[in-house]
Amino acid sequence: MSPLVATSLAKRFKGGLPPSPPHPATIQTVGGRRWPYRYLELCRATCGDRFTLYPLDRMPMVFVSSPQDIRDVLTGNPAKLHPGAGGRVIAPLIGEHSFMLLEQEDHVAGRKAIQPAFHKEMVRRQAAALVDAVDRTVESWPHDTVIELQPRIRALTLGVILRIIFSDHPRQLTALQHQLMGMLAVSDTLLLQGPRLRHLPYWRGVWRRFLEQRHRVDQMLYSLIRTRRAEVDRSHHDLLDLLLDAHAADGAPLSSREIRDNLMSMILAGHETTTGEVAWTLQLLAHNPEAQSRLAAELDCDPNTDYLAATIHETMRRRPVFAFAIPRDVVAPVEIGGFTYQPGVQLVACTYLLHHNPELYARPHEFEPERFLDSRVQTRTWLPWGGGRKHCLGRHFAMFEVEALLRSVIEKCAVRPVGSRIERPRWRSAIIVPGGGCQVVLHARRRQAGGGMLTVGRKNGSKD
Repeated sequence: MSPLVATSLAKRFKGGLPPSPPHPATIQTVGGRRWPYRYLELCRATCGDRFTLYPLDRMPMVFVSSPQDIRDVLTGNPAKLHPGAGGRVIAPLIGEHSFMLLEQEDHVAGRKAIQPAFHKEMVRRQAAALVDAVDRTVESWPHDTVIELQPRIRALTLGVILRIIFSDHPRQLTALQHQLMGMLAVSDTLLLQGPRLRHLPYWRGVWRRFLEQRHRVDQMLYSLIRTRRAEVDRSHHDLLDLLLDAHAADGAPLSSREIRDNLMSMILAGHETTTGEVAWTLQLLAHNPEAQSRLAAELDCDPNTDYLAATIHETMRRRPVFAFAIPRDVVAPVEIGGFTYQPGVQLVACTYLLHHNPELYARPHEFEPERFLDSRVQTRTWLPWGGGRKHCLGRHFAMFEVEALLRSVIEKCAVRPVGSRIERPRWRSAIIVPGGGCQVVLHARRRQAGGGMLTVGRKNGSKD
């Protein structure tokens, strides 16, 4: 959308939309990109639980954060609220035919084709191989020196999701993983969120390299698809097999392009969000030594301690990789929370603000895993996986993978912070990750008889 169109929309809707903070569009755009969590909280403090932002190059975005408004947006009529359009920022990565960007029945058909690959039973079948890969990787990490964990975790989780998708061809998967790491580096820039930057001299070269890397990745994916199609008896039971046997909403088999786009969707979703959440958890534990000590002691006694899940749940509340659910484009008039929204507006269910509402979570800015021990997770007020038709279909696998990674790290290492503050958040495509790459110092530890942590190395930590 051009700036002129955005300005026109802003003038057209401003009188009938929730209030907006008293900042020009440029400041709203920079604020949301530079300080994603903090700026949302500033807007709520200024305007309340429902407010409108007018970012450059985008249509007006109405953020809602009350439990009822969020529920109404996430479960709204898909004929009036289109979530696929809200995910367009990642279209250059996943392609136009991804089920993530499709609407209504086409989206449902795409989800049905992929869902069996991430069923609980399929996750259990992958458990032993995943845990082995995690343990070997964590044991290779250096101790007693500053290391940047995020790239290491990303390489591990990318390798895991590739094995789930393709199950074999180890030599081809190694080459594919290398090309994907290069291609996905574009997510660390603003080129996905700011298309106009692609035409500026410096960024033009960065974008050209991304397109070249994407072409090489596509050639490798299409080669894997052709090879598998040619097999007389396919019995891999992996995601590629499922997509080759799948059909679109009209009953037609999926084309190679549609299969490629859905494969890229799961490659992206299957490792980026997991990487970000593990990195945030390790940052929070490094700066909250009491919570880390308790987790280590309980893991020593019981590898399946409830405190592990509670720690992950609290991280997803305190430092989510998604600050909000996928925006919904209004394509027909819809009433939510006393406002009637017209086409040309996006509705955004802001789960970050929901999770930091002091009426729902006492001391919302404190990292307290204990809050998830004594009470069950409330589905109306804890929504890290999204909701409605767009809830995360790989959440069981993601949770298992995060648990395996954290269990391995905390059992083997004491995680110490670098600096006195948790790393500031930054955008990586559509998710929010630690801005410094999750820099920590790992010290070897061994289990103490009867539980507890015995650390080899210095101790240092601070509150979030």
